[in-house]
Amino acid sequence: MRTARPRTGPLSQLGARRQRAARSHARPAHAGPGAARRLDGGRRLLLARVVAAALALLGAWLPATAAHAAGTVTLADRSPKEDGGRWKLKMTINYGGTPHLGHIPMLFSFTPTVHYERALTDQSPDKPILNKIPLQNQQAINESMDVGFSDGSGKVFSITKFDFVLRRDRGFEAGEYELVIKRASDGVQMGQKQKITLQGENEVMDRRAIVFTGEKKKKDTSADKADAEKSDEPAKEETASEPASDGAEADVPSGDVPPDEAPPPVEPKQGGCGCRLAPDEAATPLALPLVALGAAAAFARRRRARRG
Repeated sequence: MRTARPRTGPLSQLGARRQRAARSHARPAHAGPGAARRLDGGRRLLLARVVAAALALLGAWLPATAAHAAGTVTLADRSPKEDGGRWKLKMTINYGGTPHLGHIPMLFSFTPTVHYERALTDQSPDKPILNKIPLQNQQAINESMDVGFSDGSGKVFSITKFDFVLRRDRGFEAGEYELVIKRASDGVQMGQKQKITLQGENEVMDRRAIVFTGEKKKKDTSADKADAEKSDEPAKEETASEPASDGAEADVPSGDVPPDEAPPPVEPKQGGCGCRLAPDEAATPLALPLVALGAAAAFARRRRARRG
């Protein structure tokens, strides 16, 4: 029994090469559809992920939009004029559905953005000019009000007309504001943010440079003269009353003068009768004539003695 021997000649080698080439060409034919399938599967998975992410973002954005803006608010006039220190805003509020209560508490926030300043300057010293000053990071002025959506019979409506009054004593001035209305219960914003302008005349500010002139000094000197005249009137009254007081003091006898204010006693000169007078007698008006008489009598006695 014979066994098959492998052929190792040239023809056998050529056949082996052909078989190998056929196999190498056949492999890509079998691998091509599998790679394409895997590629298509990866693309589909990536597309599915992108669609899922887009749907997630859309789902997160829609509730937020509905929560931050519910209903609509329409203003009849966004630039009301001042009337007696007040501004009236007339608005129509659409709740976006029938509210569960007849009166809904709402918060009205007014944020100042531009201030209207009236000022006197060096270029316009007599007539004030208007300066629009932009404002940033200002604190909002909040006003809480109950908005009614029902009538007298108790029927509730989805749309209502509401009037809101702003006053200067509440901190409002002429200028521009941003108005935001929210429900006080859940903080949901009603309508969109709106810009309003309150027309009016604010207090005039003096922005002129300080100048020192002589007119003010003249006014001051006249005022000083008037004050001096007023101050001289009591002095004249005092001078008029001084003679009377001097006369009253002159009538008082010298003996009533206090010892501290009386002049010191003066000793009389030696001579005459050789006698001394007491201080009390020297001070009296009657003692002087007696002394004179005594001196005359002594002089006469001496004269007679010389003659005799």
